[in-house]
Amino acid sequence: MICIFLLVINFPLFSGDKVIGFWKTINGRKGFTTSIIAVYEYGNKVYGRVIVAFDEKSGDLIDTLYTPKQHIDGKKENSYLCGSNLFWGLVWNGLRWTGGFLIDPRNGKVYHCQLWEEDGILILRGGWGFFGLNQLLLPAEPGDYPFGFINPDAESFLPAIPEF
Repeated sequence: MICIFLLVINFPLFSGDKVIGFWKTINGRKGFTTSIIAVYEYGNKVYGRVIVAFDEKSGDLIDTLYTPKQHIDGKKENSYLCGSNLFWGLVWNGLRWTGGFLIDPRNGKVYHCQLWEEDGILILRGGWGFFGLNQLLLPAEPGDYPFGFINPDAESFLPAIPEF
């Protein structure tokens, strides 16, 4: 009985860790990878940094964390798409990561967001109030990365919030 009680109490502490790792976004119509995001924890908060970006229409490589070129639209010149956090500041509430912010790199607008894992898929929800959209992230696999790309050590990342 005590063992069951301890498992129930500790379950929320462990279930939030499933989001940490490398995830990809997919073009829903054509099925190719559009970005790879490193989800990491810093100071008991979760962040998501774009480390590889592909063209959303063709799937061609645009940028990597190691050679950033593309800027987040509407943000200061040093706010690169690769290397900046796409989402930041999420806190574990016992069920999911909430209270964070998400930037739309297409227009630079910032939204509230939350993040959770469901059946091996991350769900990133951004929006205002009851209105919002979900982005699905799948685990990144070796074939999703550009040839020769070496995954960064995400545990050493410091938050890199796009400048406004």
